[in-house]
Amino acid sequence: MKARLVLASTVTLTVLVGFVASIVLAALYFSGSLNAWLMIGLTIAINFIMWLLAPTLQDLMLSWVYKSKVISLDDLAGKNEGVAQFLREVCERHKVKIPSLRIINDLNPTAFCYGSVPNNSRLVVSEGIFNYLDTEESKTVFAHEMGHIVNRDFIVMTVASTLLQILYELYVILARSRSRSSSNDKSFLPLIGLVAYVFYFIGSYLLLYLSRTREYLADRFAAEETKNPNALSSALVKIAYGIAEQPDTEQTKRLLASTRALGIYDFKAADSLGGVQKASATAVAEKEATRIIGVEKVFLFDLYNPWAAVAEINSTHPLTGKRIKVLNESAREFGLAPAYNFEAVDLYGKAIDKQRLYSNFAFEVLIYFAPFIGLLLGFIPMFFNEKLVFLFIAGLGIGFIIKGLYRFPSGSSFEKTTVYDLMCNPYASPLRGIAVEVEGRVIGRADSGSQVSEDFTIQDRSGCLIMLNYESIWGPIGNLIVGMTKTGKLVDKEGIARGWFRRSISQLIDLQSFTYEGNVMVSYTLFWAIGGGAIVTLIGAALTVLMMMK
Repeated sequence: MKARLVLASTVTLTVLVGFVASIVLAALYFSGSLNAWLMIGLTIAINFIMWLLAPTLQDLMLSWVYKSKVISLDDLAGKNEGVAQFLREVCERHKVKIPSLRIINDLNPTAFCYGSVPNNSRLVVSEGIFNYLDTEESKTVFAHEMGHIVNRDFIVMTVASTLLQILYELYVILARSRSRSSSNDKSFLPLIGLVAYVFYFIGSYLLLYLSRTREYLADRFAAEETKNPNALSSALVKIAYGIAEQPDTEQTKRLLASTRALGIYDFKAADSLGGVQKASATAVAEKEATRIIGVEKVFLFDLYNPWAAVAEINSTHPLTGKRIKVLNESAREFGLAPAYNFEAVDLYGKAIDKQRLYSNFAFEVLIYFAPFIGLLLGFIPMFFNEKLVFLFIAGLGIGFIIKGLYRFPSGSSFEKTTVYDLMCNPYASPLRGIAVEVEGRVIGRADSGSQVSEDFTIQDRSGCLIMLNYESIWGPIGNLIVGMTKTGKLVDKEGIARGWFRRSISQLIDLQSFTYEGNVMVSYTLFWAIGGGAIVTLIGAALTVLMMMK
C-alpha cells in the first residue's frame, strides 16, 4: 500500500513537471526569445521566498487571529503524558527535531502542521483533540501529522503548486502574444498558451489528487508508528462528531475553513459522519450477518455512489468511508480485528442495484449540464438569423427549468423518516430530491457565524443533524429579512420539516415547510428552482421578440 501511494505521488509530480517542460520548450522553440520567461523566474523566486517565510507568517496569524499558544513538550505531557512520550519517540526514531508545538483554545477537534523542512516544522492541535479523544486516538492524530512532516509534504505540495502556477502564467503570456514579424512560427504561441491552460486545468485536479494521496500516506505512517490503525479510524469518527456537536462561532468557522486543506479532517464532511455517530451508538444490534448496525452503513454512499467519487475529485481529503476502509486493511496487516464492520458493508454493497445506480448517474450528468446545453443550443439559431441572438438566454432558462423539475419530483408523498435512515441510502443524489418528513429541534443557523442567514439546522430524534435550505417568495431580499427577523427565534423550537433530501459530501433538505408550535413557515425552494428558470426564459424570449420587431 505505501509503495503504491509513493508511486502515485511521484507519477503526479512527474506529470506536472512534464506539462510545464513541454509548454516551456514549445514556447521557446516557436518564439526564439527568452524575454517572457523573466516572469517565470520571478515566480519561482517568489514561491521559494514564500516557502521560507510561510511558517513565520502562519505563526503570526495563529497568534493574532486564533490566540494560539506555544507549548513545550513538558506542557504537552501535562495534558497527556503518553502522547508526549510517543511524540518524542517518533522524532528520535526518524531523526527529526521535535516540532514547535502550539495549542488553540477551541473545542472543535482539529490538528494540522506546517513548515518549510522537517526540522523547522510546527504541529498545532486544538483543545478539542484532548476533549474528545483518548490517549491512543490522540497518539494517532499526532502520528498522522508527523507523517506529513517526515514525508516532507511541505516541499512536495509547494513544488506542485509552483508548477501549477507557472502553467497558468504561461497561458496568460502565450495566449495574449501577437506576432510582430512575418514569421509564421509565432502564430503558434496562442495555441501553445491554450494547451498550457488545458494542462493547468488538468493539473489543478492532479494537485488535489496529490493532496489526497499525501493524506493516505500520513494515515499509513500513523498506522505503522502506533501499530493501531483502529485508533485513527475511531479518532476520525470522533473528530467528525466533535465538529458536528460543537456550536460554530465566527472564529471557529474561520479556523476550520482556513485550515481545511491542512487539517486532519475535512470539516465540510463532519455533519455527514459526526451527525450519525450518536445515532449509531443507540442502534439496536441484530444477529443477521447481512444487517449493518452503526456508522458503517453511512459509508455505502462514499464507497458505491458515483456522485461520491465526483465530489471527492474537488476535495483535498479522501472520502471518510474510503479512508477508514484502507485503515481497516492496515489493521488486518497488524493482526487486529478492524474497528468497523466493512465486511457487512461489502455484503450490502453487493446487493445494490448497480445498473440503477449508474444509469441514474449517467442521466443526472446530462441534467446537471442542462443549463449549459441549453445555452449552447440557443446560440445555433443566431447563425441563420442574427436577430435571434438572445435565444441563448431562453435556452439557459429552459435548462434551469429541466434541472428544477428533476430536482423536485412531482407526485411524491412526504415519507416520515430520520436523517440516519436517509444517510444510509446509497442511492441518494445531489440532484434528485427525496420527498421526506423529518421531526427535530432547531439548534441554530446553518451559517452559525452569520446574523442574517435564513437557512437553519435541526437535530432529529436519532441525534443526526441536517441543514434546512429555506427560500423566500421574495428571493434574496426576502431571505435577508427572514434571516434578520425570524430564523434566530426558531432556535430550540421543536418542529416538523417537509422537503426534499439531497446528499453529496454534506447533506441538506430543500425545505417546503417547517411546522412548529401551530405555525407554518412556508419555503419556496421549488418555486425558485423552476420559476427562476421560467423568468430567465421569458427574458430571453422577450428580447428575441424585440429584436425581431426591429
